[in-house]
Amino acid sequence: MTYKTHLAAGYAAVLYTFSPDTLSELILCTGTAAIGSVISDVDASESHSRNNLAKVSAVTFLSIAGILSADHFAGTDIASHFRSSASLMRLVTGFLIFLGVCIFGEHLPHRSFMHSIAGTASVTISFSVILPSAAPYMAVSMLSHILLDMLNKKKIQLFYPLPKPRIGFGICSADGSINNLLFYVFSAAALIKLIITVKGFL
Repeated sequence: MTYKTHLAAGYAAVLYTFSPDTLSELILCTGTAAIGSVISDVDASESHSRNNLAKVSAVTFLSIAGILSADHFAGTDIASHFRSSASLMRLVTGFLIFLGVCIFGEHLPHRSFMHSIAGTASVTISFSVILPSAAPYMAVSMLSHILLDMLNKKKIQLFYPLPKPRIGFGICSADGSINNLLFYVFSAAALIKLIITVKGFL
């Protein structure tokens, strides 16, 4: 599926799964879902082009910047989790592990490690070191990506490092009309849930 469809599906999945009831949770949910919904495609550079890796990197950077900016202006104090020296060390350690997992996945074939249970667990665990409360959002958004890609003709290596079974239902192409339909469906679902969530804060 395309990036926009993964983003919409990942955000909708996280919103409906967790129903954030505070502004702080909504900010973390939004930023983490944006990263988790596309991070699996860091390995796409192996089969397509460096443009995919650049897109994932850009989304990750913008999501982190968005979380920090929203935290600052909303006064939710998410950044306070990293003000002590111990918390800062945890942040650095977690980021290095997260980066290492992504670099490892980048150099493997597309739809292998980063589209597997092992890959999802590795990314989620590394993210839990950075910010434990956001780890569940990462797991659900990554799983939404994997489930969507199962609809395509190109199969995924869900149980990496085991070579088989590879799973793909061949229902649609990654960028065809069904992909476009799913984008609109998930976008509408996410928007409806977001409006309901925000109204709950007022």
